[in-house]
Amino acid sequence: MTRFYKSSQTVTGLLIALATALVLAGCSRSGIQVIDSGEPDAISHSSSPTRTIEHAFGRSAVPLQPQRVVLLNPVVDLDNLLALGIVPVGIAGFTADRGYSVPPYLSEQVAESQLAGNLVQPDLEQIVRLNPDLIVATDAHSELYPQLSQIAPTVALPTRRSDNLRSRLLALADIVNRRERASEAIAAYEANLTSFRDTVGDRLDDIEVSFIRVRSDGIFLYIKSSITGAIFEEAGVRRPPSQDVSRLLPRIPISLETLERADGDIIFMWGDFASDAAARDRLQANPLWQQLNAVRNQQTHVVSEVYWFFPGIQGASLLLEDLQEYLVRVPSQPSLDTKLRHSQPVRNHL
Repeated sequence: MTRFYKSSQTVTGLLIALATALVLAGCSRSGIQVIDSGEPDAISHSSSPTRTIEHAFGRSAVPLQPQRVVLLNPVVDLDNLLALGIVPVGIAGFTADRGYSVPPYLSEQVAESQLAGNLVQPDLEQIVRLNPDLIVATDAHSELYPQLSQIAPTVALPTRRSDNLRSRLLALADIVNRRERASEAIAAYEANLTSFRDTVGDRLDDIEVSFIRVRSDGIFLYIKSSITGAIFEEAGVRRPPSQDVSRLLPRIPISLETLERADGDIIFMWGDFASDAAARDRLQANPLWQQLNAVRNQQTHVVSEVYWFFPGIQGASLLLEDLQEYLVRVPSQPSLDTKLRHSQPVRNHL
């Protein structure tokens, strides 16, 4: 059994950019196209039957049934690859500032996988030793692509064209030739959506759910154009007016002076960094925070970043389980503050 250790790189910006790019609104292309017949300009490493995949960096001849996959993006694609029934032989994990190399909810599923550097700096020597027959990268790995494609067929998933859970999963399924498994995973998720709506019932009409991040550099509302916001919308979850909007980016910054825009009948906060926890502690001691409706009613909760902020198809169902557990305990009658919030116009803060 291989344990995952913290990587040595600390480059938070790329991780946020990757996760943010997955949820840009208005995009529908996966950036992946399957070409069934072989192409002369496709990079091939095998005499076995292959499928030609067109992607951000060109065309690659990929085995019909990849057996030894190395994955360079643990943000969403690891969740989805496992849902497709493929355990990668190697994974480029998170950077050291996360405190874990793979999402903890997936760690048991990849107990036999090897760590191959991190998503910012994959370990090429380790990848060679793993002898992959397919490398799944992202278009953020453009500088490494010539080297990676010499090791094994390499396909780059886009970081700026993925729009929702389904399209990201289906793009990966096209690469590894597992569309049927993807359809089964999507059907299971949609069944969980139905179960969630049936269980929470009329409370969905009464309860406003706020989703925020408190960081050392500010407070951010996560709106409909975030992955979580899209899941909330599918589940029928009601949002405060300030968050019931879509923008190009998935979040809107607010200040202490506009902190009321973070209010709801229940507030969820995320963030796994130590600096996030320190910032939350400072905010929770602030009198303006203590005046919020959800705070007064003891309805604020810190949730797991790994499947509340950037879930794959498995994490999305875990999010729904968490959300259901919290919402069934919230008083179903809307508060006066909720009614007042809906009577006020929403200001555009961009």
